[in-house]
Amino acid sequence: MRQSFAIFFSLYMLIYGGMHVYVYFKLRSAIGRGWKWTALFILVSLAMIAGARALWLFDFGDAHTLRKVLSCSGYMWMAFIFMTFACFVLIDLLRILLWGIDGMLSSRFGELLRSPAARAWIAVGAAVLICAYGWFEALSIRTVYKTVSTPQLPPGVERIRIAQLSDVHLGWIIQEERLALMLDAVKAADPDMLVITGDLVDGNMEEREAEVALFRGLDLPLGTYAVTGNHEYYAGVKQALAFKEHSGMKVLRNEAVEAGGIILAGVDDRAARRFGEEPLPESKVLEGLPLDRFVLLLKHQPTIDPDAVGLFDLQLSGHTHGGQIWPFYWATRMVYDYRKGLRAIVPTGKSGQAHAAPGKESRIYVSNGTGTWGPPIRFLAPPEVTVFDIVRK
Repeated sequence: MRQSFAIFFSLYMLIYGGMHVYVYFKLRSAIGRGWKWTALFILVSLAMIAGARALWLFDFGDAHTLRKVLSCSGYMWMAFIFMTFACFVLIDLLRILLWGIDGMLSSRFGELLRSPAARAWIAVGAAVLICAYGWFEALSIRTVYKTVSTPQLPPGVERIRIAQLSDVHLGWIIQEERLALMLDAVKAADPDMLVITGDLVDGNMEEREAEVALFRGLDLPLGTYAVTGNHEYYAGVKQALAFKEHSGMKVLRNEAVEAGGIILAGVDDRAARRFGEEPLPESKVLEGLPLDRFVLLLKHQPTIDPDAVGLFDLQLSGHTHGGQIWPFYWATRMVYDYRKGLRAIVPTGKSGQAHAAPGKESRIYVSNGTGTWGPPIRFLAPPEVTVFDIVRK
């Protein structure tokens, strides 16, 4: 575990440091070699990088405000550097395109971006605007409604409304204020139950009674259910589970329960393997469940166990954040087969299909997520609370 973290951290520092170097030389071509601004850039960069690292190395005790300031400052700087880097790259690609057009048409479009100072102003200005916009986009939680029809509701039950939160990342930045916004959206939808598909916790949640009180204040008819995500293991799964249980949640750990006439099943995140645990394949959790009941599977990462297809009706997942900051959306597309939204799962002919009820179709919904990880901003990936109406067909 330590070796893999060391490799990850070394790669992260190489990429993050490389972005700083790239941005520095782009700015130097516009400003010049002046030692004063160079020293200032290096000092600020090192302070922000070291401040973010210090969050993981030192115990800040009761200095919660200092930790939050360091978190916001370090991660906002990270967003600013990344967006500045991305804008410079896009400008360079545009310049290459304009040079090609000039070569073919004997035009002079390339002169539009000839000035290094103009390119620097455009890149830095765009990065500042994107970060400012992203801060407010992260706070603008939208409610997404989906209707799923099924013949597998028990007699007398015509509709069950389920709200989903995912990837809240409670910790150093997302605390009581932001959580209250999310839960206000849940309350406004008036659901029967709330499900949380992992990464609720991303920091030490001991003595966080304000957040506990917010969850306990929901008082939903069918309660709140949750599963683990990878960040709960990184933050310490024991304290994460203790926080959830103290908040009145039922944590589904490779198990299934009945609630309101449907079956809820939940599996631990695959990150458990790195911490000495072995999550069960969902096919093992689902086998033997009543075939005439609607089965809702909660799983943090949007991956599919082929043997489970046909044993559940709807899988709710998150993890990808919809990329959170464009263009990371395209990176998530390369890693995961299922992107954000509701989609049917193509039958594979595996054993799960063989044991499914006739006509039972498995679907998956991948949430954009409700919170943020790292930089407290979102860009072209709005946060959401998802509300599912499971209705009789």
